[in-house]
Amino acid sequence: MKPIEYIIDKVRQLYLHFDTPPKAIKLVNYRFYMLLNLAHTLAWATHFTWMFVFYALKVYPLAYIQIVGILLYVISIILNRRAHHMLSMTISLFELVAHQVIATKLLGWDAGFQYFIPVAAIFPFLIPKANLVWKWLLLSFAALGYLYIELFIRKTEPLYHIAPAALHTFDILNILLAFGFFTLWSLYFTISVNRSQIIIEAQTRELANAEHAIEQAKIEQRLEMQEHETMVVTKEKERYQELLLNILPYEIAQELKEHGKSEARMFQNVTVMFTDFKGFTQISEKLTPEELVHEIDVCFKAFDNIIGKYEIEKIKTIGDSYMAVSGLPVVNQVHASQVVEACLEIQDFMRHHNAELAAAGKQVFETRIGVHTGSVVAGIVGLKKFAYDIWGDTVNIASRMESSCEEGKINISGTTYELVKDKFTCTYRGKIQAKNKGEIDMYFVEGKA
Repeated sequence: MKPIEYIIDKVRQLYLHFDTPPKAIKLVNYRFYMLLNLAHTLAWATHFTWMFVFYALKVYPLAYIQIVGILLYVISIILNRRAHHMLSMTISLFELVAHQVIATKLLGWDAGFQYFIPVAAIFPFLIPKANLVWKWLLLSFAALGYLYIELFIRKTEPLYHIAPAALHTFDILNILLAFGFFTLWSLYFTISVNRSQIIIEAQTRELANAEHAIEQAKIEQRLEMQEHETMVVTKEKERYQELLLNILPYEIAQELKEHGKSEARMFQNVTVMFTDFKGFTQISEKLTPEELVHEIDVCFKAFDNIIGKYEIEKIKTIGDSYMAVSGLPVVNQVHASQVVEACLEIQDFMRHHNAELAAAGKQVFETRIGVHTGSVVAGIVGLKKFAYDIWGDTVNIASRMESSCEEGKINISGTTYELVKDKFTCTYRGKIQAKNKGEIDMYFVEGKA
């Protein structure tokens, strides 16, 4: 790394040290964290400078005290970054008061070290969330330290005598430092308060937008704000919109957002498909729950991807049964061929997948698919965890097509056959008895014509 890049990196780290709070810092304590962080850093840096000054003046006790003070302020910085603000404040204030009492005792009142006590005494009350009694105890401790200097040290002879010019310089320098630190802390506190207010106002606007989006979508789900309180609520809005589109067709979701409700509607000509796995109950007894759920998940994800290519709406899954429909909510004239095309692709996927399972010595899943075309009623049911569903005799017959199918086959009704016979090769099975539906013309789809 080049010298100039190294310097820039160090400056950036120093800036982040003062400007970027850790995740543990709550927004309510944000301004106090920034102020105390600055104060502690200035304190140990000042102590470091005074250590050399006192060593040069041969005031060795104060030189050694600076080292102890530096260590205490470093500990205070660490505690402050871990959100232990009151403990950090207690350590630093105790060090400051004790330090100034000793410094005044050793060098006398005229050195001006006592001026720092009133400046630092305001810090405990800047912490918004802290024990009020403890705040007053810290203030009382600072006041007692200053009174002790005023009543018992001010008129006593100092233990170390240094040149009057140096003593006078100390006095002026400490006055300037005390007022300078106070001014700097006030300025930095104002900046941090303004920054906190900006963050709060931004989050308030984002929360209002998110609540509006949730109300429009009728999703009874409340946002759980993350502890750092700076997450982008706009992304939450997009996430809920995506969730809505994941459980409802796009047109129905738009209708809900615009009108707050969606009316059930009759669709005269749609094609319904059902799939299930042959002998699923027996298969489930041979697999662990984890293995069973994993295999169903693999298959249904593949089904989702396949029907998505053919504008087919997935309605629901019940156990090992998968139900979808084409021709709604957007009416089209090729719904039957779209469904049959998707069914062929599903069976093709299952053949390849079963070959892989068999090669691995695992249980295979033979799929049966039933298809029927007719009219249905479609709409949203329920208030909580609502779902888009379809009803009608067409749904029941499609289910019978599936239950009357053979493994690895696609069984379609005569109604569907009349719509797809020019595009697909089918084998007539004859009139087959369907439970509660009488005899129905059924066909196996062999492939494309």
